[in-house]
Amino acid sequence: MTATLGGWILILLLVSYYLHILWRQIAARSPVAITAFVAGYFMLAALFRHAEPYPVLRPVWLPFIYCYVWLAFSAAIWLLATARASRRGLRFPGEPPLISALLCSQLTLSLGTLLLSPLLDWRPMAAYVMLPPVMVVLSYLLYRLFAVVLQRNGGNQLSWGVLLASTLLSPLLSMLLGAWLAPYLLGWT
Repeated sequence: MTATLGGWILILLLVSYYLHILWRQIAARSPVAITAFVAGYFMLAALFRHAEPYPVLRPVWLPFIYCYVWLAFSAAIWLLATARASRRGLRFPGEPPLISALLCSQLTLSLGTLLLSPLLDWRPMAAYVMLPPVMVVLSYLLYRLFAVVLQRNGGNQLSWGVLLASTLLSPLLSMLLGAWLAPYLLGWT
């Protein structure tokens, strides 16, 4: 099997997103976020370990392909440890705004995909599982949107409206992007 230029571009897209996640984790210097990131890897590896059929190294390398799922597991742990809920939204005291934006955006994308997929004929989940390059682009755009919202607020707080809109709209966007880009991406590989 020979890799095409398009296939290499898609792989580089995944690698660059993974490196961005690592850079953001290191730059944030948040012990809770780093610990959650490591724990998220092991949780996802354990989940892949129980999938059938089981190739020997699947739990080791598969989290690197689905780095957005890895980040969602990390975000769930991090959110439980750091978030403070109020009537206006979620606050993240002591956490850098960019790590808050990264983890919250990923959690809303994954949670929305999980919750809305049964209502949308599982198309958002199909894009989530079968189109990692599309999902990393969507994840990055959502992260940048959350970063702008956090910087405009001045504080490290996301309103319930932003969180709800992201949770509801991101699966719809992934479904539409998946339906539109899947034929092109299949032609590239």
